[in-house]
Amino acid sequence: MKFNPYIYDPDKSVEVYQKTEDYFKDNPQIKSRIEELGWVYHTVGMIIPHTHENLWSGHFFPFLESWDELQVSFTQICFGLYKQAFVSLRSGLELGMLSVYFNINDDGHNVVQEWLKSLDKREANTPRADTIWKILLSNENIKKFNDLHDLKKVFDDLGYLHNYVHTKGRKYSNRMGLHKINFQTFEPKIITKWLNSYTDIISLISTLHLLKYPVSIIRFDYSQKFGVDIPSFGGLEEYNLNKIATILPDNYLSDIELIAKEDPDTQEIIEEINSLPDMTEEQVEEQIINLEKTFIEHGEGFTQWKENQEKLLELLGSEDFDDQMKVRIELLRQWAEENGFMESKSKRLGWEK
Repeated sequence: MKFNPYIYDPDKSVEVYQKTEDYFKDNPQIKSRIEELGWVYHTVGMIIPHTHENLWSGHFFPFLESWDELQVSFTQICFGLYKQAFVSLRSGLELGMLSVYFNINDDGHNVVQEWLKSLDKREANTPRADTIWKILLSNENIKKFNDLHDLKKVFDDLGYLHNYVHTKGRKYSNRMGLHKINFQTFEPKIITKWLNSYTDIISLISTLHLLKYPVSIIRFDYSQKFGVDIPSFGGLEEYNLNKIATILPDNYLSDIELIAKEDPDTQEIIEEINSLPDMTEEQVEEQIINLEKTFIEHGEGFTQWKENQEKLLELLGSEDFDDQMKVRIELLRQWAEENGFMESKSKRLGWEK
């Protein structure tokens, strides 16, 4: 038999994964909490405005990369790579803060460029934590809130994550300070510790984004003014705001609401939106049809689109489409036939056999 020196191998990770899955089945509240936090962080990404000026500029990249790191961290937890999971948590935290740092003056599309391109120059290096906080606290809303709740201390209390990056002794090693075999093992206590860290990180990054874009905290029925095509200006629909509210510490939400009421830019945005005429039912229906046309033309094609609508109808427990939906389907069918969009785009272009 050929000697294999590796003790951290994929098979052991698969064994840990199976035990982790069993643990989640036995403790559904833990898996549910992890899913809830993931949806919250996904929702925070909706706060960051996208304009004609910054679209595809890279201003959103730090947040995307932060979300990637947090997802990778969860995957590593599932496979027993616990130290690496905490390292990814640290990266996710730093990148989430960079999302606010680069966009602090609403010119992230310019400021982020040297860092985004990984240029070989000092100015392109990822800034240190003290530099990041200096810039974050230059924002009046963040400073006001920090004076009340000491967000900087929340970050400092997460400083132990840095110890995993540089392996500060046995406690922060792959042995995690435990008396255990030196390969992947299932450790529920570490999952609990990871979840506590994950919760604190998402709470902190969510709070910083709400403070940078306080219009996101305003409860307003944007569909009344924009229908289904709500622009990405930083506002959140109420059900999304409620998601974030569930994970914030006591008084955070109410104090951010007070800050938003005193923020002139936020109030100006809301006044402008409020002055817009309400959308008519006909205008909303036109929006919906145009949106569905986009999905049909550039994606699934009419045939698959209709099948998906039927599956959705079944999931909702309904037996038949209402009259409005029937008219919509017939209109889209005729349009698709006239323009050759019955099949998916990939089939039309010959990408599928």
